This record gives sequence, C-alpha cells and structure tokens, in this order.
Amino acid sequence: MRDPARIPRMLDLLRQVWERSPDLRLGQIVSSATMAGGWGQNDPFYCEDDVTEKGLRKMAAPEKGQSR
Repeated sequence: MRDPARIPRMLDLLRQVWERSPDLRLGQIVSSATMAGGWGQNDPFYCEDDVTEKGLRKMAAPEKGQSR
C-alpha cells in the first residue's frame, strides 16, 4: 500500500510549482515533474509517485541567486 502521507506533500509541492507558473496546464506540470524526477519519459501514467515528488521538489526549489 502506498503511503497516504504523500498526498498532502505532493499537493503542496504542486501548488508551489503552479503558483510560480500559473500559465502552465496541470498535465504539463505533471509531465515535466516526472521528467525532472528522472523518469525519462513524457508519459507519467506508470511513473511512481516518489519520482514525481522528486521532480516537483526540483521544480519548486528556488532558483540560484533568488531568495524565497
């Protein structure tokens, strides 16, 4: 069984990423997160949540030289 605690963590990361780039569509964010997490494919259907979460964390991280 997958850890239910991942849900609020991932939703918070998704919110952070989406608020930073509000013109992106949800599918674009999820697809980009799977690629950033190391999945190596555009199709997130079979991607495990830990990989997507890793990508969302990368996307939510402040850019170098920028304070948050």
